Amino acid sequence: MSAEPIPTSPGPWCPDPMRQQRADYTLEDLLALPDDAPRVELVDGVIQVTPSPTLGHQDISSLLWLWLWLRSHAPAHLRATQAVGVGLSHNTSRQPDVVLCRAGLPSDRSRLRPTDVVLAVEVVSPGTRRVDRFAKPGEYAAAGIPFYWRSSRTPCTCTRTASETGSGRAVSGSTSWSSTARS
Repeated sequence: MSAEPIPTSPGPWCPDPMRQQRADYTLEDLLALPDDAPRVELVDGVIQVTPSPTLGHQDISSLLWLWLWLRSHAPAHLRATQAVGVGLSHNTSRQPDVVLCRAGLPSDRSRLRPTDVVLAVEVVSPGTRRVDRFAKPGEYAAAGIPFYWRSSRTPCTCTRTASETGSGRAVSGSTSWSSTARS
């Protein structure tokens, strides 16, 4: 009795498990994924499929986007958008929940450069607390993105971190504010 053959190629968006262990994916590999691929981030060459956000997560993300999108809260030369990829290096790309970027960018872009981004916002989910708190501020700062906001859902708080210009590291002091939110 023979065993079923092992598939020699991955599915349309599912990376080959053996290649995945080598951690050698690049931004070009992400661009080659089909339009119907799941939401993914690239971290040090490893493709990480991110789960769909919850309704509560999307509510907060949408409120922050709307608040920034209303030009009274952001300068006219900037544009607020949601869930667009940001290439941080040749083998790392994140997809912040909300991004404040230059307004003149073409609307067909699905991946931004760090120089396009002024602010990256992450809404914390139970499974992303450590990454959102410890990894992402440093990654964004090292790529030259000047501001990072992290929003927690319970209680509803937002932490603001600014990177030191040109140093590639996050400022040690953060500002937090909170608001009472209705469910």
